[in-house]
Amino acid sequence: MCGSGYAPDSAYTQSYTIFIKGSAAGSETVKETVSENGDLVSDSEHEMLVTDGLETKSMSFATRMVFSGKPRSLVSYEYRYTSGGTGDAYSVSIRDAQAQRVLTRGGRTSEIRVPFTPEMLILDFNVYHQYDYVIRRYDLKRGGRQIFANFVPLIGNDIQLAITFQGDSDLKANGKSIRVRNFQVEFVGISSGTASMDKDGRLVRLVIPIQEIEVVRQDLLP
Repeated sequence: MCGSGYAPDSAYTQSYTIFIKGSAAGSETVKETVSENGDLVSDSEHEMLVTDGLETKSMSFATRMVFSGKPRSLVSYEYRYTSGGTGDAYSVSIRDAQAQRVLTRGGRTSEIRVPFTPEMLILDFNVYHQYDYVIRRYDLKRGGRQIFANFVPLIGNDIQLAITFQGDSDLKANGKSIRVRNFQVEFVGISSGTASMDKDGRLVRLVIPIQEIEVVRQDLLP
């Protein structure tokens, strides 16, 4: 089961369906590869329907996360909108215990540099496969509620992320039964949810009640 370290480096793909208020409202697909220089590269594509209460629009974006070394450490992260034609994007480069965040919005670019220690991580809003990397930072032997500094690129600062192990269970869906390990994950002061991970430490299902969001691995759907 998951809880520490990284899964073996190998080709990996997974797709998720995103439900909002019980209705399918988006999808996420992630692909991991190992580059020629040995970096682990995670690429994802996202489609979501968003509403302002008056109209619903389609939003799409793509991300790339790169890890280097053994054990793996985060070296860069990119997020770019692929809908709307605005060219909005942000990127984070990590080097010498510093994160350089470059944000492009409305044709304007800004840059900041902030401390980024090895204990910090990135779990971005609406990028759900990143729970794979975050949950593996949890120390199962120590247990309890563990606090991490989560750098949020869009705001250029870190917030507290709390993870608590909630036990194992059998998740039944689409005629299958999967043994999962459940964690409460809190963006402290913002929202919390339950992430269910499989034996390889991969996200199976995520529920965020306050946002009425459920994310489910596609092979578990009818």
